Amino acid sequence: MLPIPKHLKDILAPGGDKNSENRVDGVIRCFCGCESFYMKIFADVEEGYPQVCEYEDDYALMVKAVCKDCSKDYLLFDDSKHGWNGFVCHDGVTVSDDELKIWQCTECESDIHNVEIRIMSQGKQDFIEESGIADGETDFLEDDWVEAFGWITIGLKCCGCGNNDEKWIDYETM
Repeated sequence: MLPIPKHLKDILAPGGDKNSENRVDGVIRCFCGCESFYMKIFADVEEGYPQVCEYEDDYALMVKAVCKDCSKDYLLFDDSKHGWNGFVCHDGVTVSDDELKIWQCTECESDIHNVEIRIMSQGKQDFIEESGIADGETDFLEDDWVEAFGWITIGLKCCGCGNNDEKWIDYETM
């Protein structure tokens, strides 16, 4: 089984030969079939890269993709909900949609991108042992292991100029 979080299950199309229980690489594809998105983020930007930032006396990082063709939006990552720290530890805070800003290519300022995601996980057994399931000390379910991933990398390829930033966001979630 691949470590695809439930919120990405229907839009992350796995690809490549390195996918396993500990890793999944894929592209984001809208329900309508489109692979081009406007990216909306809440982050500090340092040297052209989004970073976690302070928000309401806590920390936040949020990324949404909005389909260029049908305008459906998808939450790709919310530091307060996804990964080990968000899902298991409940760290961080959620940001309202009106706080998000459209991301523009650092080369040509286009705001339409193709999106690749890599999720790295410690695997199901590690989650069972570390989350307290093995000791009966938690309400987590074994199937929740896909939510508690340890790393996310989001790459963007600009649809305007072709600029390819494979590690636009490269973030440890533990």
